[in-house]
Amino acid sequence: MSENELLKKFLKDAFEKGLIEAVMAPAATQDSYTYALITKKEDVDKLTPIAPVMQWNGADMLRRITKLKKAERRMLAILRPCETRTFKELVKFNQINPENIIVLTYDCPGTIHARNYKYDKVPVEELIEEIKKGGKSDKIRDSCKVCEYPAPIPGVGDIALGLVNAKEPVFFSLSDIGKEFLAAMGIQEGSRNADEWIKMHRERREKWLEEERITGGRKGIEEFLSSCLNCHNCKDMCPICFCKECFFEDHSVFDYESSKYFNWADDKDGIRLPTDKTLFHIGRLIHMGTSCIGCGLCQQACPMDIPLYRLFGIVGNDLQKVFDYKPGVNDDIPPVMDFREDELHEFEGLLGGEE
Repeated sequence: MSENELLKKFLKDAFEKGLIEAVMAPAATQDSYTYALITKKEDVDKLTPIAPVMQWNGADMLRRITKLKKAERRMLAILRPCETRTFKELVKFNQINPENIIVLTYDCPGTIHARNYKYDKVPVEELIEEIKKGGKSDKIRDSCKVCEYPAPIPGVGDIALGLVNAKEPVFFSLSDIGKEFLAAMGIQEGSRNADEWIKMHRERREKWLEEERITGGRKGIEEFLSSCLNCHNCKDMCPICFCKECFFEDHSVFDYESSKYFNWADDKDGIRLPTDKTLFHIGRLIHMGTSCIGCGLCQQACPMDIPLYRLFGIVGNDLQKVFDYKPGVNDDIPPVMDFREDELHEFEGLLGGEE
């Protein structure tokens, strides 16, 4: 039985036992995968629980379902590890009401770029076989190759399916809710050791953080973003960019008299237009950098194929180190929600001001 068939059986059994009333999980479309919400056991076969494409962040879908009110039915959501961490982060921001939601996650084989998959439909079984052998496919997205947390984390989500270093897939709990759920399903919890597999990811990530850093200061950033269309697709796909009103969508904010443009051109020996392009990306980094999960959907959404994860992933990692914060990993309050009067003294005076 394949991993997806195993999960479908798990879902059908959960419906039969009355443990759930709805499921949110990936489902195939003509050329990709999207999330589907089902409320009947008979519809489980429409799902592909472990899908080879991540077109949306599943936590963002749960935000849409529960933002105004808790889930009115007991729902099980199947999320990748990065989506599970996003779920936890959005709960902290009061963007998701977690009541009545059970999260099941798994050792993640990574996902194919949605645009690439449209023309080369790599079966998910191929990706899963790679991680069973302790590796990972070279066809997956850049952010997946350097994922820091490719496996389930205790306390993040409720139920896990272990695939790495296991002769057969094993279910195990991540929370008390998950433990109770598996007991009610009559499933004996198993275990597997994914330490070496996780270590491989983190070593690859450390090398990437060092080698792919954008250098050259402001000029380096402007060159990196030179082909940006200012379409804001990256913002729209980012699950952490959830503001109802966005400063960068009010284009009147950037309306200036012509004299401003001429003066800027005088001072800088010419300017690039539009002038707000780099400001948009830097502004976004300031807002979401400390909570960047690393899903990489910003890069997948870019129509110009700018490797945006090099910007948001690396700078986000730097910001998180400054605040000693790991988004979606524990119950720590996000830095943007937690003002501390006595902190960050090591940065005093860097801009030439008084210490």
